This record gives sequence, structure tokens and C-alpha cells, in this order.
Amino acid sequence: MSIIRVTRFLRSQSFVRLSTSTVHSGPHAQPAEALTASNPLRPFYFAVHPDLFGQFPREKKVNESSLKQLNGYLESIQAGCPHLPPSLKFYIRENNVNQDSGSPVGFKSVQFTILSKDFLTVVEEILSSCDLPTCHLEKLRSAQPSKSAARPLRRWDEAVVHDFFTRPGSHRNLRRSQIKKDIRLRSWISNNMPKIEKRLQQSQKVRETNRTLETKLCGDYGVQSVDCDCELGCFIVKSCLQSFLRLCRQHPDMTYFLKGKTIMFSNNYSGVSADGQIVLSHEDVWQHWFMLISSLPRYEALVEHIPVLEKQLSALMSHVKVRRDCNVAMVMAVSYAKWLQRLIESLRLDGTEHFFSVGNLSKHRIVLQGENSTLRLSQTGQFLVPVSCPPAQLVNFIRRKLSDSQYLLQQYDRDYRVEREEMQRCQEALELAVLRKDHNVSMPQMISCCQRLRHQYLELSPELKGARLRVTQFYSITQDGDVCIPWNWRM
Repeated sequence: MSIIRVTRFLRSQSFVRLSTSTVHSGPHAQPAEALTASNPLRPFYFAVHPDLFGQFPREKKVNESSLKQLNGYLESIQAGCPHLPPSLKFYIRENNVNQDSGSPVGFKSVQFTILSKDFLTVVEEILSSCDLPTCHLEKLRSAQPSKSAARPLRRWDEAVVHDFFTRPGSHRNLRRSQIKKDIRLRSWISNNMPKIEKRLQQSQKVRETNRTLETKLCGDYGVQSVDCDCELGCFIVKSCLQSFLRLCRQHPDMTYFLKGKTIMFSNNYSGVSADGQIVLSHEDVWQHWFMLISSLPRYEALVEHIPVLEKQLSALMSHVKVRRDCNVAMVMAVSYAKWLQRLIESLRLDGTEHFFSVGNLSKHRIVLQGENSTLRLSQTGQFLVPVSCPPAQLVNFIRRKLSDSQYLLQQYDRDYRVEREEMQRCQEALELAVLRKDHNVSMPQMISCCQRLRHQYLELSPELKGARLRVTQFYSITQDGDVCIPWNWRM
């Protein structure tokens, strides 16, 4: 019953239901960063919600009071007028707790002061203080727009600053917040090495279990391979594998459709990709997985027809190469086939003859995108084409950007080779277990990062040996023990 109350509580939070537009129209307008498939503070609420502390009235009262303060502060941030940052205390359930910590058996107390007025930074501070995973904030942070220019202080700002500096210990907190903004790679790794080693050790056993489950799934049911989104941690993947194996045992007739297929556990949605992969969302129930796999024969015909549609589109556009967006986690077959069919019909009705005047486009590439995107030339030299683009506008744009596209394509091919080589050299020099990057890190940025890491290998190799390094836009440690560093780190 308490879990149901917690779920209702999560759904009732004002910042969970915000639209994708700006929350407030004033100068402090905050974007709705938390607006994806899940609430970024969901793990925290499940750990501290008062309904979980029914037998512990003192701890329940503390959590109720702190939650009210926290929710009020979050709402003030999104309204564009954050009030005095609160100092909060929570009790969190824990299986193994030191008996001498002063907390009741099965709980630990966490105290922290919120210093930021940025929503995502506040969320990260809360989750990190409670040793909860923060890896799911990456997508929200990459979508966050650049911050507006500095503005003069208003009256309420002056009051907040005065109260903050008169609070005991506030100078020490301010000093910590200033240091945090100027993070140095070596000191950050040294300070966080115990946490990195602990999480890496915990996740290593889970990864071994996952490999065993994947081998069993491939061997017993003929699955070709098992993959997952990079955003999914090994603990979630383990749960997905166990649930899927249980589903296969309960419905053996279903496994006939799995032979020779690739299973992809996703962080977003379930379906069949344009490449024919079976995509299963970790948020879906097993009944949804069962219905999807049972309907695979219908998807197979569609997947087989997609290359035919791509060839038709290429022929209409002077033999341009049709590519799928590599920056998107997964292009689903149904949507992609509709995009192809829509653009083909549009070109046949109007505009096909114009492409013959452009010349042969076999050395160029296009990527189809949704109708809400804009027609543009990517940094890799590919034409990003929304399916709603009028043919005449598309022809004129391609004609004007042909020389730019050719230059960028040549640069992309060159940078791609250099990036692969630098990543391999860096991984070998630092003796890393894994080295990868996020999609929002460009190839020149990754090349520069790897070269600088390799030049500092004498100082970094002892601490990063065997680490799982991930180049992003910020510092973080995932629940799996992956070390996330910004590409423009400073030593």
C-alpha cells in the first residue's frame, strides 16, 4: 500500500507534469529539463518518502518536513524566483548500516545544503549526496539550452545573499561551491577513487552474470546477439535479461521468432528497428514484450521492404546515398518506412525533374528526420532532411550546399580514422578497460581529449588503470562505476 502512495506522490509533483515549453516567461525562465520518460528524482523519492517509514515516526516526521522544503525550493526555481537555499536532512533505508552511526537500524541520515539555483544541478547534488545514480541526467543536461547572460541583482536577490552570508557555516559552503566550478581532473579522480573502485567492484560481478545470461539466451533460444543502450546500467540490464529468460521459459512457442534476431534493451520504447532488431524497453511489462514478439512476422515484411524504399528514394534524388541517423539511439521500422514513403510520394508529385540538373549525388548522403526538424547540413557533411520539406526547397538547398557537403564529408572521413586511432592509443597507454564517448562530443573534441590524456599518461595511468572511461560534457560517476569526464578537462 505504501508503494502505491509513493507512486501517486510522484505523479502529483508539479515539476513532473511540466510541458516542454518554458515554465516561466520572466528573465529567470527555467526550461522544463526534467521532461523525459521518467522523473529524474524518482529514485530519491522512493528512498525517502514518509509512507515508507510508518513504524518510525521520528524519521517520518523529519522526511516530511524536509520534503516540503525541497518541493517548495524546486517550485521556486521553476517559477523563476528561487528563495533562500534550504539545509535539509533525510533518513534513507539501507541494508547494511554502521550501528555506531547514530541512525536507527536499517537507516542512514543524510544532510546537505542546496547551493544552486539550476534545476539539474540541484537534482545531481541531491542524488549524489544520497549515493543514488545520476547517469540518467546526461540526456537532460545535453538538451539543456545555454544559460542566459548575467543580469543585475534584484531586491529579493540581495535578501537571499544577505541571509546566506549571515547563516553559520555559509562561507565554507560558498567556498566549496566555488571550488566545484573549477574542477581539475587529477584531483577529482584522486578524491573520488574510493567511490569509483567500490562501484566498479560491485558492477563487475553483475557484468559477469549478464554475460552468462546472454550466453544462455543465445545458446538455448537461437538469439544472434544481445545489446543495450549505453544509458542503461548493468543492474537494469541484468533485470531485463532475467525477465526475458523467464518469459521465454513460460512461453516456449514464442521463442521460434527469436532465432537469428538481435535483442536490444532500450531506455525509451519497444518495437522493431529499421535494422530488424527487437527493441524492448526496460519500463514495459512482460505482456508488452510478449505481444511485440508474437507480432514479429508482420514487422519482418516491413523491414525487408525498407531497403527497397531507400533505393527508390535514391533513384529519385540522382542516386544520393540514404543513411540512417547514427546520433539517434534507434530508428524504428514503422516510422522510418512512413518517412521514406512520404518523401517518395512528394518527389514524384513535384520536383523529381529538378534533381537531374543538380548532377550525380552518389558521393553525398542524406538522413531522413521527423517533420518537426529543420533542413540543414550536419557537421559530418550529411543533408538532414525533414520528411515535410517541399521538393523545390530541398533541391535549392542541396544545390547551394554541395561544395560545403563535399568538404565536410572528406573532413569527416579523415577525422573518423584519426579518432579511432587516437582512442586505441589512449586506451592502450592508460590501460583502460573501456573508452567511449557520448554522441554530443564531436570527433575533433574527442581527438583533442585523447591526445591530451595520452600526453599525461604517466600521471593518470596509475589511477585510471582498468577504469571504464567515458568522455562527456561534465564530471560524474555512474552507478556502474564508469568515470565520466568532460572532453575539455583541465589537469
